[in-house]
Formats: sequence, C-alpha cells, structure tokens
Amino acid sequence: MKLNTRSASIRYGSAFLVAILLISTITVFAATDKQDVTVISTSYAFEKPAIQKVVVEEIVYDEIIMTGAPCSADPGMPLLPTSGAQILLPQGTTVKNIEISTSKKISLGRGYYIVPASKPVPISQADQAQPPTPDITVYHSDDEFPGRLVTEIGIQKQRGYTMLVLMLHPVQYIPQTGELLYFSEITVSVETQNDNLENPFFRGLPKDIAIINNRVDNPQITASYQQKKNQGYATNEEYDLLIITTDELKNSFIPLKDAHDAKGTSTVIKTLTDVGGDTAEDIREYIREAYTEMHIEYVLIGGDHDVVPAKMLWVYGLDEETTPYTTYMPSDLYYACLDGPYNYDGDNKWGEPEDGENGSDVDLLAEVYVGRACVGNATEVEYFVDKTISYLSLDYDEAYLNNICMAGEHLGNYGIASWGGNYLDLLIDGSDLDGYVTVGIPSEEYNITKLYDRDWPDHNWPASELIELIDAGTHIIHHDGHANYFYNMKMHYEDLYVLSNTKYCFIYSVGCMSGGFDNPQGEDCIAEYFTSKIPTGAFAGIWNARYGWFWSFSTDGDGTRYTREFVDAIYGENIPEIGKANQDSKEDNIYMLWRSCMRWTYYQLNLFGDPSLAFFTPQNENNPPETPTLDGPERVKTNKSFDLTVSSFDEDEDQVYYYIDWGDGNNSGWIGSYDPEDDITINHTYTKRGFYELTAKAKDTRGAESDWGFFQIEVPKAKNQIVTSIMQWIKVRFPHIYSLLNLLIL
Repeated sequence: MKLNTRSASIRYGSAFLVAILLISTITVFAATDKQDVTVISTSYAFEKPAIQKVVVEEIVYDEIIMTGAPCSADPGMPLLPTSGAQILLPQGTTVKNIEISTSKKISLGRGYYIVPASKPVPISQADQAQPPTPDITVYHSDDEFPGRLVTEIGIQKQRGYTMLVLMLHPVQYIPQTGELLYFSEITVSVETQNDNLENPFFRGLPKDIAIINNRVDNPQITASYQQKKNQGYATNEEYDLLIITTDELKNSFIPLKDAHDAKGTSTVIKTLTDVGGDTAEDIREYIREAYTEMHIEYVLIGGDHDVVPAKMLWVYGLDEETTPYTTYMPSDLYYACLDGPYNYDGDNKWGEPEDGENGSDVDLLAEVYVGRACVGNATEVEYFVDKTISYLSLDYDEAYLNNICMAGEHLGNYGIASWGGNYLDLLIDGSDLDGYVTVGIPSEEYNITKLYDRDWPDHNWPASELIELIDAGTHIIHHDGHANYFYNMKMHYEDLYVLSNTKYCFIYSVGCMSGGFDNPQGEDCIAEYFTSKIPTGAFAGIWNARYGWFWSFSTDGDGTRYTREFVDAIYGENIPEIGKANQDSKEDNIYMLWRSCMRWTYYQLNLFGDPSLAFFTPQNENNPPETPTLDGPERVKTNKSFDLTVSSFDEDEDQVYYYIDWGDGNNSGWIGSYDPEDDITINHTYTKRGFYELTAKAKDTRGAESDWGFFQIEVPKAKNQIVTSIMQWIKVRFPHIYSLLNLLIL
C-alpha cells in the first residue's frame, strides 16, 4: 500500500488512530526556445518522529519511529526513516536533472544511540543469526548519515508509462554526537526533456490509467499521455487470460478455459508451437505481442520448468559486503515485466541491476500477472485443473472459506524474532510496526487458528495437527518457519499423500526453497506436490524459490515485508486476484530494492496457481452489473458505419466491461473498463442487408456478469434517390401501403 498517498483503516479491539505521511503535489511546466523542458515538483510532508528505547542483548539503543516512513539501512548501519517516491514523467520525456529542496532543518536533540540494522539471515540457517552490531566506521563518524536526502532507485516503466522511483531520507543522524536532524518537508523537482521515444506497450486503456494513478504520486500527469495512431488497439481476438503450454498438454487445459469463459474471464490457450519457439526469450516475446494485440491481463504457464522453461535470474543478496549471497533462481517475473532486456551486457547473469535498457535496471513493474501450473503430464494437469475449477465454482456461503490457519515455528533465540508466530500476528487485523501501516485479515470475519510453537505445549506443534486442519477444510494457510526443497510446514512431500481434503487451500510460506521448481536437487519441490502432483492439498500458493530471509531481534525482515503487503493488497487495497496481489506486494516495496535481500525476495516469490483466481473474501462478495441498455438507429445502410450506445450500472461501483455481439458473426470482445455510470459509444458496419439482433452484456472488474441486453437493427436493400423519395412520400400519406411495399422491395 502507498502509505504516502492515503491512509488505511485498521481494525483493532479499540479505536486506532493512524498518523500518516502526507503528500502535496505541485506541477510546474516551463519551456525554453531551444528545447521543451518540463519541471515536475512534488512535495512530501513528514510528521515529527517519535523516539523510544529498545534493548537488544542488554544493549540500550534508541529507535526512531515515523509512521509512513519505515526505517531502512544496510546491516550495521543506523536504522533511519525512509519513504518511497514514484514520480510519473510526461509522455516522451526523460530525466535531465533532479533538484532537492527542504524545509528548515530541525534538531531532535543529541545523545541518541540509534539501533543498527540486522544482518539478513536465511530462515533455514537461523542458528547463524547474530544480534545487530554497529559498524564502527559509521558510528564513530561526525558526518551526517546517510548524508543525502534522496537515493535514486531508477527509472521504471509500466504499461507504457514512465516513472522515476526514489527513496527519501527525512532524518539525518550524526553518530559521534548522537544528534538527530529532521525535515518536515522535502520537495523533489525533476527536470525532464523530450526523448521522442514511443513505448510500444502504451495502450491508454482505462484499466491501465487506473493502475498508474494508484501507483504514482502525481497522477495528473497521466493526461499528458496520448494514444498514438494505430497503437494500443486490440484485434478481434481479445482475452483476459492466456494459457501457454505444449501441444501434448493443450487438451487437458480446455476444461479450465471453458470454466473461465463461463465465468466471464475470456481465455485462450496457445502452445509453444504457436509461440514459435521453446526458449524463455521466445515466450516473453509472444507474451509481449499478446499483451499489445489481445490485451491480455493474466498469463498461466502450463508446464514444469523442463516443459515450459522459466528464466533463471541471478541475484546478489547484500550481507555487509563481506559474505555476499549469490544464486540463480527461477523467476516468472521475467514474463510479467515486459519492457527492455534482462541481460543488456550479454553475460550469463540475467537480471543484474545493470541488465535493463541501456544498462539501467531491469523492468520490475508488471504489464501482466503470471502464475505457473507445474505440470509434466496429463494426469498432473487434471489434478491442477480440477482443483482450480473447484475453487472457481465455489459460492460465498461455503463454510470452509471462513477458516484460516497461521502456522508459526520456533526460529531460534533472537528476541522478538524467535517465533514465527510473532511475524504472523502482524497479518491479523493489521499493523503499524516498523514504520509502515498494513491492513490485515479481519479477525471478526474469520475463524483464525493460531498453530504457534510459541504457544504450543513443548513449543512444537505436530504436522498431524495441520494435516487435520487441512482435511477438515482450511481456506488459507500462512506459514513462517523452517523449510527446504522437499519440506514445508513440518511435512515432507511424502507426507502429503495422506491428505484427503476436497476443499482446497491456498498457502503462503516464507520458508526457504520450497518453491524451487527448477529441480535443483533433481526432484520436484514440495510446492509442486501441494498444487499439481496430488489430487488434494492446495489449489494455489506462493513459495520462495531459494532462501527466505528474516532479521534477528526485529520484525522487519525482508520476507515479512512482502507477506504484509500481500495481505494488505487483498484486504486493504481490494485486490483479490492472486496474481495481482502477489505483484502488488512487490511493487509496494520497490523503493527498498537496494536494502539487504529485498531484490532477492522480489525475484523469487513465484505463484503456483492460476493468477486470475480471486480470493473469496467478505468485502469481495459482489453484485453483477445491471442488464445493459442499447440505443442506436433502427435502420442503417450497408457499408456505412453507425454508432451504438451501451450503458449499464454497477451498484458496487466497480468498473464495467462490455461485450457486444453484432449478430453478423462479429463481436467486440470484452472492452473497457469504464466507470459504471458512463454511456459508451462503439461503431460497427454491416456489409449485407437483413435484420440483425444485437446482444450485449456487462461484466464488472471482479468477474460478475449481467444478463444479455437486446437491440434490433434493419439493414434494407439500397435504393436510388428517386425511389427513396417516393417511398418517403408514401410512408407519410399511406403508411399501410408503405409497409407492404417495403417488404416487397427489401
């Protein structure tokens, strides 16, 4: 959630007041005789921070808290508030210069000993965790830290829009004197100049504009983006979901396509033969074309890594620059983010921060939302499809949908980070810990079982307890604990064969390696077993491909940030679609990409499941739009375009799509989305005479469809001008004779 643009409501047992970071935006346009120059000025206001004592291993530190500006730092460095900024650039421009101005510097006092950032530790190697240790060179310095007001994260593009991503530093620290300095306002002025480059992924669709407006701090700039001629228009083939699989598995996915089509999610299946190649590069290029030409929103990869390949991205995890973690990991993010290359320097390390366009960062903002069915044969496809259709077909009154399990393990003796349950508690009813606010799972709406080692006798809940909960019907499981490729939630993959549930669950685990579907040790990972190797278990889930990360003596671990934002996407931002929520959790954290292992986690959180599936949540119960009203001419000429006006209304105030069947074998496909109260006009041309019955239906953004609306148009035989004049004279004076003659002439 973008905490610097709006507040979130959080449900606690008592009233909860959120002090939020405020933004005011002023845009100034200027021009010179030599070149067009635009200056975008955006002001960010920060409330005065609070300071409290915190004890870590008997050492007393000071902790600074600024709501809406979570603390961030490299290991051993002072943890100070930071804030993300995403500034939209005008169409066809690039950054020429960035200037920073501030309010008056305010001293918060001296003598503070700010707590340092913890070293990131893999959850599976928790025994190596150490208390945070101050970096001597920084803590003995009399220079301001971090010594800058802004860190440039880079230029990112999304759906044809270009934005500048920054990290702001409203608090400075002088370690030697312990003085804290604070700015109540920082203004970022971005001077841009024309580059006259057209982005091929700009479509200008209402749904694209809505995404960008919600993402950036200066949404008024979207008005500068104009549709280019012949750019952004769909073909007659327009779909919501693209399934990419093999010729051998295609037929096994048809029941899923049919189920989606029946629910209003228009779906198309393409094989690697249609793609024209079997490499990850071939697949990404095909998805680019499908996004531009078919306006797809979701992509389901229908195959295991050795069936439909994933791109292996290289990533470096920061660990005080002394013992860096590096690895290659399978990442379907490559198929979601379509701008630019992912290997600009041409080496064997894809996904480096310099591997994007012209040596910039790679694209990290999604055009489409991707999930994977890790299947290798028709039987596995059947398991996956049956479970997906079962969830898709549920009603809101299914009792098991109210059941949620939080499964937390003992991680070690690291203060508040000792128990997975302490992290999972942040997902219930929301949290403002660690300087940012996230909306959580509303406890008053769900039956939440806390399976915590922290609270269990002997601090060790047994796997049999979770198996019993799954078999009894559990909708969602959040897990924080130890794991590896073949072990998750205290179960080995062989243990999953005892499951007998017919009500399938969703699993989100921050454990290590359980989602390594590239078979790094020669066998399928346990996430594949949960979702596609057995007929029971989970309909979908999100797991880490490699190490999951936590911070000792802190709840502010890298993995926890993504989990909190995932839950916030669903319950705070009303993004129930699983693929969208997973990507939103990443994009909300993008300004922290350079912190410890945030990029590592950004890459590795793959969705095992259909990305278009929407969670059944209390606030997601939905009413369909009203039956569309159609209005247009009753008679039109052949080969002459005419306008048809279509309108509907959605009482939930959801955006609306329309589907028009022209009755001549042509249709509009799903077009939109549009505001629910708006009339839309669409044109068509008939090439043959006759009577045509037009039908139209409306669909809201959550998939609920209206009944069909009807309208009839006559396309009479063309008449010459004299005949037309005579017929008009007869029609006025002798209407009964006109009707008979008209039938004879038609």
